[in-house]
Amino acid sequence: MNTERTVLLTGGRAPATLELARLFHAGGHRVVVAESAGRHLCAHSRYVARSYRVPPPRTKTDAYIAELCQIMQKERVDLLVPTCEEIFYVAHGRERLRAYGAVLVEPLPVLRALHDKWLFQEQAQAAGAKVPHTIRVESAHERDEAIRQASGPIVLKPVYSRFAAHVRIIRDPSRVELSRLPVPSAAQPWLVQQFIAGRQLCSYAVAHEGELALYADYETVHTAGQGATIHFASAGHAGVYDFVTRFVRRHKFNGQIAFDLIESEAGELYVLECNPRLTSGIHLFAEQQVADAFFAGGKDALVPKTGRSYMLGLAMLSYGLANVKDWSGWKRWARDLSGARDVLFRLDDLRPFFDQFAMLVDLAWQSVSTKTSMLACSTSDIEWNGEVPR
Repeated sequence: MNTERTVLLTGGRAPATLELARLFHAGGHRVVVAESAGRHLCAHSRYVARSYRVPPPRTKTDAYIAELCQIMQKERVDLLVPTCEEIFYVAHGRERLRAYGAVLVEPLPVLRALHDKWLFQEQAQAAGAKVPHTIRVESAHERDEAIRQASGPIVLKPVYSRFAAHVRIIRDPSRVELSRLPVPSAAQPWLVQQFIAGRQLCSYAVAHEGELALYADYETVHTAGQGATIHFASAGHAGVYDFVTRFVRRHKFNGQIAFDLIESEAGELYVLECNPRLTSGIHLFAEQQVADAFFAGGKDALVPKTGRSYMLGLAMLSYGLANVKDWSGWKRWARDLSGARDVLFRLDDLRPFFDQFAMLVDLAWQSVSTKTSMLACSTSDIEWNGEVPR
């Protein structure tokens, strides 16, 4: 039996964080959560020993790091694992935090180069990957020139973004109304990127000193909006595995890392973006013992073995059905809905399933109050867009 260790998870609002808390508990460890949101999924989970409310990392970074240090000292934390976009603020305070326990995160400059979509493309190419033709623009003039040069469909997206919230796909660049497009700047540059049609894929991995300890990849079929995947089934794509292995070895990477990719209709694999944090790929390990992979690497990387599929049930019922466009799409949606397990619902841990409704009400109120989308409100206190943390 493994010796019990105390693990501190930051970012308790995400379903993936709840999954990770359950997995650490199943591995015989004690889980503590630190979250800046008033309501979150891990707050009342029976697999979480204690939940702390902490300052918002985006606006009170120093206070946030100081509070995490106090929690680590008080709870005798062995390992801190950031899960959501607060990871960039944890990385900023990494050296302070490491005085109280291990921290599974690379330094901020390393994460910056992965989170920045332009800089990451250069790294992906250096690791031997194909990437779409991309132009970085910092003004309306540069944006318009890049669009005029396009010979086919393109994608517009900020250098820093999440969930594809601001992505615009332009099927015919020659007919687009340029005056209606967002204006990039030196502070907020955008990318004008070649659109690649094909099969969308995601990967998630944990690595130690450049060697994979845990790995999964899955196809994106059902999404909330344009980006966030809400149904998860292991794809076992050899090309994706090969790229991830080469990339983490090249950088001797430590921590969690995820990639978005696309396999073109011609069968070519293109790497699009990197998320150097926990993602929904962790749900594919829901019924396995994987906690040790976060402490150290083994001889071989752990991969999903159950063959089961998983979903965010409420999202599949709303977004998934709304995205169905034809009979074949409806049949696939119905098949995937009926064959997948809801990642939130567990008979032995029911409270998080019901807490999701309270979270949605809270986000709806924030959305009305701030006149911004619920998606934007869900990350407003933790997102990082390249600023110097304060």
